[in-house]
Amino acid sequence: MPAEPLSESIARFLQRVRSRGVPRPVRETAKEHILDGFAVMLGGAPEEASRRIRAHVASIGGRGEARVIGTALKAPCQMAALANGVQGHVLDYDDAQLTTAVGRPFGQQVHPTAPVLAAALALAEKTRASGSELLAAYAAGVEVACRLGDAVEPGHYMDGFHPTGTLGVFGAVAACGHLLGLDRKRTGWALGMAGGLSAGLRANRGTMAKALSAGRAAENGVMAATLAAKGFTASAGVFEDPMGFFSAACGNRYDRELIRFGSPWFLRQPGIAIKRYPCAGVMHPMLDALLALLERRRISADAVDRLRVRLHPDAARPLVYDRPESGLEGKFSLPYTAAAALLDRQVTPGHYTDARVRDPKIRALMSRVELARDPGLSPPGGPGAAAGVELVLTGGLRYYEAAPDRPARRPGRPALEQKFQQCAKHARIGRGSSLRKFVDTLWSLESVDSLAAWLRLLRQ
Repeated sequence: MPAEPLSESIARFLQRVRSRGVPRPVRETAKEHILDGFAVMLGGAPEEASRRIRAHVASIGGRGEARVIGTALKAPCQMAALANGVQGHVLDYDDAQLTTAVGRPFGQQVHPTAPVLAAALALAEKTRASGSELLAAYAAGVEVACRLGDAVEPGHYMDGFHPTGTLGVFGAVAACGHLLGLDRKRTGWALGMAGGLSAGLRANRGTMAKALSAGRAAENGVMAATLAAKGFTASAGVFEDPMGFFSAACGNRYDRELIRFGSPWFLRQPGIAIKRYPCAGVMHPMLDALLALLERRRISADAVDRLRVRLHPDAARPLVYDRPESGLEGKFSLPYTAAAALLDRQVTPGHYTDARVRDPKIRALMSRVELARDPGLSPPGGPGAAAGVELVLTGGLRYYEAAPDRPARRPGRPALEQKFQQCAKHARIGRGSSLRKFVDTLWSLESVDSLAAWLRLLRQ
């Protein structure tokens, strides 16, 4: 018996969420990722890309339907989704889906929260939805984005597509379709439009346009769902059509058996990783190993003659900036990121500014960092050691540390609140009492009636 068309499966899943709700354990996990999403939107607010997007949005004008997080700006719903999506992804600090199968690399599929939360938040504020409705829309949208990301073969990413844009738009439109109560026919149309609007290329890493993929996915999710609600038609079989999404985007290389919505919910199993550092995920194992070694051996940067980092060739592929000239390029630079960690024993959003990248002390240390591409190590998402770090001291002593790819999937609420405070401090946003009230309210999001009043707590 042929599988049910995927658009039908998504529509049926959204109807099930509307009728049965979201299980409590899923809601509680969703709240943690929503807090992480707000953290990175706040932290991303002062970035140059975010400021330029807000200026663009303000120049367009229009009715103030939804808030741009961390600012006083209110904009038309689609434009607010665009701005918040950019802010949520520009730090490269937003969550990244795990996968159900080895070979689907962590961090190289979908970063789901930025596009889904940005879209759902803007539309929920416009339609005066409740906190409970926002929570359900977010969980449903993330489920759709992550199941698609899990099923698509890694070649989609390796060939140059940016899945946060190409697949995140389907999560965004699913969340918005849920909020608008679209029936099956209109859900199919909304997904068809989303397929036509799907976009994003990895060539833009290290530039403002990388974050634009998330922003456009959020904006297009709002637009597609809104147009479908008004009767705007599109292909109802955009995934399986011979000229549809899977054919065009991945040569039909996907595993339909992995697309089972809510069985179990992806947020719970395998889960979504919370990022520890605001940079490319392939460098996280290296940072874990390096920081652990520095702490255990109490090594100062001055004592290091050379730092050799071993990575699998696939892990090294995104790291294209040997001598970065901007904070955005620094996020994809092994020499810079390793040198910053070596000097400061931490890596925070404040390290990825244009001024910090040009710091003479860090640039001097960069010349001591060497990258070795080692096929014997695990590729991203593999089961073994994903990075090896060797410190050679000026006196000749050598220390080695290996680290597996262990994403911080469930860091715990205290750690999430600490990250939220870190990002708010980076953006110089909010008073302590307002931020505390915002977080406390989030943990009981189901009781929030006015999203607008709650979001005002995050104004500058």
